[in-house]
Amino acid sequence: MSTPILATKLYIPPPRPKVVPRPRLIERLNKGLHGKLTLISAPAGFGKTTLVSEWVAALTPSPLPAGEGPEVRVAWLSLDAGENDPARFLAYFVAALQTISSGIGAGAIFCENAEVMAALDSPQPPPIEPLLTILLNQIAAIPADPSPPLKACPERSEGTGFILVLDDYHTIDSKPVAEILAFLVERQPPQMHLVIATREDPQLPLARLRVRDQLTELRAADLRFTPAEAADFLNEVMGLSLSAENIAALEARTEGWIAGLQLAALSMQGHQDVTRFIQSFTGSHRYVLDYLAEEVIRQQGEALRSFLIQTSILERFNADVCCALTGRGDAQAAIAQLEQANLFIVPLDDERSWYRYHHLFADYLRTLLTRPEQSRLYQQASAWHEANDLMGEAVQYALAGGDTNFAADVIERALQRDATWSAGNLTQWLSWLDALPPPAFQSRPQLNLDASRILYLAGRFELAESHLMQAEQALEAAPALPDAERGQVQALAALYRGAIAAMRGDAPQAIAQIAFAQSRIPRKNHLAHARAFFSLGLAYEIADQNGQAVANYSHASAEAKAAGVLFLAIHALCAAAQVQIRQGRLHQAEQTCRAAIQLAAGARLPPLGLAYTILGGIALERNDLAAAEKLLADGMALARQGGLMEDVILGLASLARLRGCQGDTRGALAAMQEVKSIVQAYGIQHMDVHVAAYLARLQLLLRQIPAAAQWAAEVRPLRADAPYEFVDLTLARVLLATRDLEAIPAILRPLLERATAAGRTQACIETLMLLGLCQHARGDTPAALELLGQSLRLAASEGYARIFLDEGQALLDLLPKARHHAPELVDSLLGMGTAAGGARPAPCGQLPEPLSEQELRVLRLLAAGKSNQQIADELVISLGTAKWHVHNVLQKLGVSSRSQAIAQARDLGLH
Repeated sequence: MSTPILATKLYIPPPRPKVVPRPRLIERLNKGLHGKLTLISAPAGFGKTTLVSEWVAALTPSPLPAGEGPEVRVAWLSLDAGENDPARFLAYFVAALQTISSGIGAGAIFCENAEVMAALDSPQPPPIEPLLTILLNQIAAIPADPSPPLKACPERSEGTGFILVLDDYHTIDSKPVAEILAFLVERQPPQMHLVIATREDPQLPLARLRVRDQLTELRAADLRFTPAEAADFLNEVMGLSLSAENIAALEARTEGWIAGLQLAALSMQGHQDVTRFIQSFTGSHRYVLDYLAEEVIRQQGEALRSFLIQTSILERFNADVCCALTGRGDAQAAIAQLEQANLFIVPLDDERSWYRYHHLFADYLRTLLTRPEQSRLYQQASAWHEANDLMGEAVQYALAGGDTNFAADVIERALQRDATWSAGNLTQWLSWLDALPPPAFQSRPQLNLDASRILYLAGRFELAESHLMQAEQALEAAPALPDAERGQVQALAALYRGAIAAMRGDAPQAIAQIAFAQSRIPRKNHLAHARAFFSLGLAYEIADQNGQAVANYSHASAEAKAAGVLFLAIHALCAAAQVQIRQGRLHQAEQTCRAAIQLAAGARLPPLGLAYTILGGIALERNDLAAAEKLLADGMALARQGGLMEDVILGLASLARLRGCQGDTRGALAAMQEVKSIVQAYGIQHMDVHVAAYLARLQLLLRQIPAAAQWAAEVRPLRADAPYEFVDLTLARVLLATRDLEAIPAILRPLLERATAAGRTQACIETLMLLGLCQHARGDTPAALELLGQSLRLAASEGYARIFLDEGQALLDLLPKARHHAPELVDSLLGMGTAAGGARPAPCGQLPEPLSEQELRVLRLLAAGKSNQQIADELVISLGTAKWHVHNVLQKLGVSSRSQAIAQARDLGLH
């Protein structure tokens, strides 16, 4: 169930037939276009929306002269409380921008794409900044209208750009939404001007914008009618014939409050003694409102008064929903009568199909309803919206009605309508569940099951399990439930328990629960089986049973395809491909990713980003750098488009490695910095650990040994508490680079045993190679060649290359002696190593990492021909420390011998 976009929220309110000219305010709005933001902030009834709609009409005159385009482009978004959901806010925000440029959101990515919404509502929601950065870049790409400066606004001389109006922003009280808007305003492209109409100031850096002259403000003191404007309004617009004295008195009593003047004018239309009416028109603002509203309502006929009161519970309405609530067949005529009488009704579209009441007026009307009447009307409104497939609104009306059983029924039906649960409505679903009191879940096994699934997706595992128990208790309390239905509830409860166990790393429990579920789920329920197989794949992967993991992920994809859920079908194949890579089966992984791409039948779906990223990583491993570049770019673009930030992280990590292979130090570090910023926003510990290890591995590739050594010093004491294979492999590399050889076998031997037992061939290739390099560094060349030979034999058939090339000259020097183990692979690697001789980062006048003072001293002693022992004696340090400094100097200078170091230092002017 994708988030529906209600088109009427994007319509610019049409100008009123009669309006008081306000040139002083229009001029201020025009002048404000030079800045980023215009803020129109005032209490209800000060004419904020009317002013902006009249200004917009003046900027975009219609009809236009022949051959001329609009002078300025305007997008409009009328907000309500529903946009407190960040996903919904972004959906509508982008939908509004798409009225300016259809390319915004890259083809309705943010509005219609299920995967983006799912990403925003994932257990660890993605950081919003990268998504907003994409949006800002797309806005920045909108060309400014090259037409001459606006005739209405000569101050704006650089091209017209466009205006985005956010109306009724006071309905937003969500901190995440406020943060989204603040981020956008801070980085707003120059061709966009934002207008916010609100009853209270938004949470934006207004002071900073004022100082920078980027903010124009209109407040209550600016918006209230002047005596002259009040006279025009009362006599010309409202059709009264008041004296100057009466106008001045009424303007003083209302303090220029436009809604108060309008209510007063409506009330006076039936009064003979206007002066006496105005004299009696006193009291506080609230009492004035009560008095005027009562007078207005009292002047209407019984039928129209009843229509107003009954329809006042609607946030927006058309004739059909009014018929449902009032039982009247002439609702369209009643609406026309209200509009003709100017009874606080606001048209929402040019066709005048949808309307809303002035919010203050609707609030008053609702006070005239009894609580039972309100409950009945809310239920009728809910039923109409459900019948018209507007389930979000149906639930909101049901909840507003206060009947929890009725609301629970509607919520249960709403959740069942979205059987795939891939539309990204997790925040909305959670808000529905949170709105129900605990008793509402009793005797509702299906609702409890759905609640458990939603809470599982949100990472609230304990509460999810609690609802599973309630589902089973509800079964026991319903002996009349048919056996088939009872069995399905039990099966789904077991399935969800298994999924929770898999996420917690309890593979045996997950496998047992899911096996039980699958034995009872009907074969035709493909989606349930897809979820079951995927959770089994995860469980087997955790248990290091990789063959079973691949098989179950493949089954999950087939079932998801049969269910028509392509997101899950593609995701499952990508999960299988990642396991196949760990198995050392690059060819199979490549075929699996190609199969995932074929599922999309040519459509560029965001989940395909992971498939392209995996293919890019395979191309990189085979040293096909050009193919890797393109595949990674395609993959990350799709993943970003869908907000799938974990897939973006994978792509950036491969991109960093690629840049390192190309000798682009700055590009490599920039890619890793972006990874770090995304992961820090996630706050996921295991990702932090892996990112730090990947950065250390990149530092080795870039020959920044001291930085990698610092990471190793920090991570070594923590290994026993959190053993990670990638961390151990990286640690072994750092120890090898720093010649701390004794600890390496103790790290790598157990890892090799586990990888061999589990069939993780890629880890075996890497571990054997590192053990071989360790033995070579210790002087045992025969043992080194045997270990390297085993590694080469495992890698030969799959085209591995970078796993060896990244180790640099030390490994290339060994390869000829190990050629007999894998002649074709060795010849290929040696050819690649020769061709890429200048590709690795090379020293230059500005070293990537400067020499320390101590290293400069060591360099001078090297130039003087001192031995390591003599350097140690001269600097009063140990021999081991002296060797360490010499090694660092060579690494930083990008050389492999003392003589080269001396020559390089001389060229750089370092001694």
